[in-house]
Amino acid sequence: MRATLTIRLDLGPAAVSALRRQVNGEGGFQSLLRTLQRQLKGNELVLTAELIEKIARYVDRYGQGGFQGRLDTVLVELQRLAQVLKPMAA
Repeated sequence: MRATLTIRLDLGPAAVSALRRQVNGEGGFQSLLRTLQRQLKGNELVLTAELIEKIARYVDRYGQGGFQGRLDTVLVELQRLAQVLKPMAA
């Protein structure tokens, strides 16, 4: 049985507000934002490995833009985590 990786990020008020804004449309990024909204419990964002991979794919493929800007603080926290874990990858 494989364990499920879960990361919990405490977000500031601006990040929570950005994630909670209404999502219009039915595209893939809008779907991701709705999923992240469901994963937001108060100011804590609960991410699975699959969600982190999906976020990384969107950032890699589509760069910065209006919707991506809503994820900036989440990306900063994930990059900070990656830096902490970097020595383990060597």
